[in-house]
This record gives sequence, C-alpha cells and structure tokens, in this order.
Amino acid sequence: MPLGMKLTEPEAPIDFVYFPNGGCISTVATTSAGESVEVFLAGREGFSGVAALFDLPEMTHGVVVQVAGRGYRMRAAAFRNAVQSLPRFRNLIHRVLYMRMVLATQSVLCNRLHEVEQRLARWLLTLSDRVESDQVLVTQEYMAEMLGARRSTVTVAAGALQDRGLITYSRGKITILDRPRTIAAACECYSIVDAAYKRTWGPDTP
Repeated sequence: MPLGMKLTEPEAPIDFVYFPNGGCISTVATTSAGESVEVFLAGREGFSGVAALFDLPEMTHGVVVQVAGRGYRMRAAAFRNAVQSLPRFRNLIHRVLYMRMVLATQSVLCNRLHEVEQRLARWLLTLSDRVESDQVLVTQEYMAEMLGARRSTVTVAAGALQDRGLITYSRGKITILDRPRTIAAACECYSIVDAAYKRTWGPDTP
C-alpha cells in the first residue's frame, strides 16, 4: 500500500475493503473546487470502504494511503457476508464505526473552535499513535490539506512547535521529541478521542 494509493474513490463502487497492517489511511472529504479535509484517520485498527458494509458507494468521501505500509484486502461482498455471519468480526467492525463517529464529530468542533497550532499538535499525535512511531513522514502541503488550512499557516504553526522543542521537522520528516508537552500543546480534542480509543480497544491501545 504505497503512499498516495487511492483505496476508494468518491461516489464510485467499492470492489475491495482494505485492512492496513502498517502505515496509515485517511478518509478525505473533497469539495467540487478540489479543496479537501481529513475526516478520519486509521492505522491497523481500521479499514477502508465503510460504505461497502451497506452495499453503497462511498458518497463524496475517498480513502487514500497517507503513510505507506502493507495490508490485506477483501472483496466487498465477502466482507458483507463475514460481518453478517461472524459475530466476533461484526463486533470489531462496529467498534471501528463507533470510533469513526467519535473522531468525525470531535473534528467538527476542533476545526471550528481551535487554533491551527493546537490542531496541528493534535493531528501529529494522532498520526503518531496510528503508525505507532514518534517519527512520521509527511509534507507541510499534506498537513495543510488534512487540516483544511493554508500551507503558510501550517508552516508557522510547525515552526512554533519546533521552536518550543516539541518536534523536529526537516525534509518531510517530523519527530515528536516531547510527547507530554506536545499533548499539553494540543487542544483537548486529542485527549477526548484518545480516551475513547482506550475505552473501545483497551488501555494498551497505541
């Protein structure tokens, strides 16, 4: 699953559901003008193609590989059959759907009320959790797109976090140096969603 691979396209039939075993995938909402913002971020606890569960297209959302990795795929029809016939699998899928709702609703509040620097710290922490590493490869352009902010604004916010010794950023590589202080710099949305993840998946959830 290479960087930038499109797992589902907006308003297109879903042939496969993808389960990342490493890396990270983003569900992205896009306007007719081509502007986009991330609405859900998943690592190995998630999957692409939620609408396949209901035998529907993905509406206006698409899913793209944000951090390269490997994974598995299942045909959409087989996925629906597995959810219907395997109670334990169905329970896991329901947990993912619940977390999608938690993150999507919290993101609406976050994008409306919080400053870009806080949102950037939250997003970097979330991405770090999903890839299970304090070091991530991501460009400022992509960060701006996912946050729904101008690139220049994200550049200033990333510089502020770096000047405070929370992160280092060079040539598309970001390293979180001080996680507790980065959590303190992030808005409360990170802790709210993180607590929901731990309630849903257990206290050892990354």
